[in-house]
Amino acid sequence: MSESCDRIFTMGYRINGFERGGVYHIFTRGVEKREIFMDHSDRVRFISQMIHCLPDEPILNFSHAQKLKRKLIITSEGEGLADILCYCLMNNHVHFLLRENVDGGISRYMQRLLNSFARYFNVKYERTGALFAGPFRSVPVVSDDQLLHVSRYIHLNPHAAHIVKDVFAYPWSSLRAYLNDEDSKLYCHADFLASLMDKKEYKKFVFDQVSYEQSLAAFPELLLDDDYT
Repeated sequence: MSESCDRIFTMGYRINGFERGGVYHIFTRGVEKREIFMDHSDRVRFISQMIHCLPDEPILNFSHAQKLKRKLIITSEGEGLADILCYCLMNNHVHFLLRENVDGGISRYMQRLLNSFARYFNVKYERTGALFAGPFRSVPVVSDDQLLHVSRYIHLNPHAAHIVKDVFAYPWSSLRAYLNDEDSKLYCHADFLASLMDKKEYKKFVFDQVSYEQSLAAFPELLLDDDYT
């Protein structure tokens, strides 16, 4: 994956680099839309690597850190390369809302994470070559209103794709962190988004179908993925 910060967005929009303090919807998909998570252990590994790759300092190889029994602890808000405001793992793609903490932080973070997971995946499944379809895609989120709508879109992905009926029971997203699930808060930085809307309001907001459909129409450039397959 290139070190370049240049990212081409949907609808012909283009941005050079990321701004410190900026929030971005990040999307990456398996090459040729292939599945990147074959079982639950792959998802557990990816989420663990999400946390392992955050520090703004050199890090050990993840497998080496495991052998040394290093405790997995999420960086404090604002201290790592980026803050993970929300995420959702699907079968063949992943969504994030990330906030850039240091210059080049998001690019460094995503390079670490995707390269590390691809190496793990290729060894486990005895394959070679790229796992992810080119550079990740991204788009800036420039207002609190957009942030809330994009977070809902990300959290509703499993429901919209007909993977689950009860999206609040889906274990591979950050949604439960916003409903006071303390274990889920270990894997994302929930304070900023939670400061915009309390848990009861957010739960209602997520399942407000009329508002959700309006947001799909209002913010198409923020959603990034073309379909759910």
